[in-house]
Amino acid sequence: MEQIDFFDNHFNHMGQTSIDEIHQQGLWHQTVACWLYNPLKKVIYLQLRGPKNRIGANTFDASSSGHLSAGETKEDGFRELYEELGILACPQQADYLGYYLNVVHLPNYINNEFCHIYIVPTQKTLTDFVLQKGEVSNVFELNITDADNLLNGQEINISSHNEKRNITIRHMCAYRERLDNGYYKKVFDRIKEKV
Repeated sequence: MEQIDFFDNHFNHMGQTSIDEIHQQGLWHQTVACWLYNPLKKVIYLQLRGPKNRIGANTFDASSSGHLSAGETKEDGFRELYEELGILACPQQADYLGYYLNVVHLPNYINNEFCHIYIVPTQKTLTDFVLQKGEVSNVFELNITDADNLLNGQEINISSHNEKRNITIRHMCAYRERLDNGYYKKVFDRIKEKV
């Protein structure tokens, strides 16, 4: 069983326990979210989360994300890009935006995260991704010019290598909380500064 570091709500390290115990007790722990963007194409890559995800199944989210195992640093979380999308990326070429508090309380699953956020430039395109079965259903391009419209509740068009969809902010993972705390705006605004 994977061991995870847990913390108090002030981010002081308290110990290690299993991932199941983390979510049964609602212990604070670390995750990493990497948002890939292609500065030449002026797109952000959105992951369509797989149907078996415990949180946000079948919603759109960061390009990759995942838990940090016991003893790992936030930079170690870049392994998720390889596991979920088959992409190697270097933390030194990314921009770290800090962490945000991701809180989701479900009947049998309590999630209290310090989620480290990175924006990661890439020259990769949709056909370069190798999707992790079960975790990732697809990857879509969000045009940077549509990012604000999405946040404002408008319907926008996104596309993958084999599919087009019209989505609104309601199709994004944990959209209410992430609108309220400014998470999505912070990510999109920083990416817009880069392209």
